Amino acid sequence: MKGEFARVITEDGLELQGLFVTPEGGASRSTVVHTHGLDGNFYENRFIDHIGHACVEAGFNFITSNNRGHDYISDFIVEAPGSGEFSYRQIGGIYEVFEESTLDIAAWVDFAKSRGSTRIVIQGHSHGALKAVYYFTRGDLAGVEGLVLLSPSDDFGKQRAALGDEFGTALGLAEGLIKEGRELDLLPPGIFHYPISARSYHDIFRSGSPLGLFNVSRTDRNEFPELSSVRVPVLMIVGSVEEAFLGDPDDFIKAARELMPNAPGFEGTVLYGAPHNYLGSDAEAGRAIGAWLKANFS
Repeated sequence: MKGEFARVITEDGLELQGLFVTPEGGASRSTVVHTHGLDGNFYENRFIDHIGHACVEAGFNFITSNNRGHDYISDFIVEAPGSGEFSYRQIGGIYEVFEESTLDIAAWVDFAKSRGSTRIVIQGHSHGALKAVYYFTRGDLAGVEGLVLLSPSDDFGKQRAALGDEFGTALGLAEGLIKEGRELDLLPPGIFHYPISARSYHDIFRSGSPLGLFNVSRTDRNEFPELSSVRVPVLMIVGSVEEAFLGDPDDFIKAARELMPNAPGFEGTVLYGAPHNYLGSDAEAGRAIGAWLKANFS
């Protein structure tokens, strides 16, 4: 396979970086577009290597890319269209706003199409899996024919389990900082498992936040219109150790399947013994994705 470093400019002018991998004989007309999780990046997780190889073997290109939530804090070049002038914007996982994620995925989908792809499979890991589903409610779905969800996170369920009665207190603290004009202040350690600003914490955990779209533990949601909007074949892979959801992995997959009634096909796989990032089970994750691509798109 061949790899090419790639850059895109989002609709709001952010420059993002990634890697475009193609079969040895040249670019395919089918591409898997991968979105990393909260505070992640396009290269960190070892499963990326195996998935890239699996996609190529299945006749797909593979794009692994940064989004505006990459790493804790990141400086982004911002290009003013047509002016040749540049500035910088500081975002990263600490400061990102979830709804803007569709701009990032759209830029990489457009990149794939500019390289001749007519069939796109969107893939996301953890927080990125939520972004992948959300794209189905806001993005241009022309040519999008599949969805791969790698350990989607039930943020509300996990956070309520971690904080208990202090969940409301933490949200109130974030709201108070925002009202004081201090939305970029970081919340005290121990409230969240990563450093996070008041703005981003409120964005995730406010009432009605779209980040509840995988709250299958139903601590804060009983309706899941985002999941119902998916009308393409779906593959979901989860681990069984320290995962980003509550309860049994088989039950989590069963609940997700029931909440995606309009998907024409749904396959769920549990990697028993694997953690959230599949470390030690990376090859198994790659094989599962490769087999699913061949079964559904050959």
